Amino acid sequence: MTEKPWLRSYPLDAPKNFTYPEFLPVEDLLIKTALDMPNRTALIFYGKKISYRELNRLSDAFALALMRFGVKKGDRVALLLPNVPQFVIAYYGALKAEAIVVPTNPLYTERELEHQLADSGSQTLVALDIFYPKIKNVWNKTGLRRVILTGVR
Repeated sequence: MTEKPWLRSYPLDAPKNFTYPEFLPVEDLLIKTALDMPNRTALIFYGKKISYRELNRLSDAFALALMRFGVKKGDRVALLLPNVPQFVIAYYGALKAEAIVVPTNPLYTERELEHQLADSGSQTLVALDIFYPKIKNVWNKTGLRRVILTGVR
C-alpha cells in the first residue's frame, strides 16, 4: 500500500478511509453526516467552528431563500466567493434547491466574469460584497436576474 503522509495531520478520531455510496447526490452526503455526526466540526473559519448540524441548517435556509427568490430546478447559480463558509453554505443550498452550481473564480477580470456568467446561463449570483463594483459593470451584459451579496466580519 502506498504511504499517505497527509493522514498524519488528520485528527485522531478522523476516519482514514471512506466508503461512498453509489448514486447518492452530494447534498445527501451532508444530510447523512449531519444526522450521523451532528456535533462534529464541518468548517473552521478564523477560529469559528460550524458543526455539520449547523451547516445543514444554514444550507437548508439558503435553499429555501433561493426558491423564494424564484430559483427552480436546473437554474444556474454562480458563486463568486473565496474560501469562506458562505461558499460551502451556498454550494449545498443551491444543490438542495436543485440548481446547478457554477463556481466562479474571484480573481476573474470583468471580461472573464461576464463571459462565464453569460456562457453558463447563470441567473443568480452569490458573491462577496467587495466584488460588487465588478458585478455592477457586467450585470446588464449577462442573463443575471439577481445578485445575493454576503460579507466577512
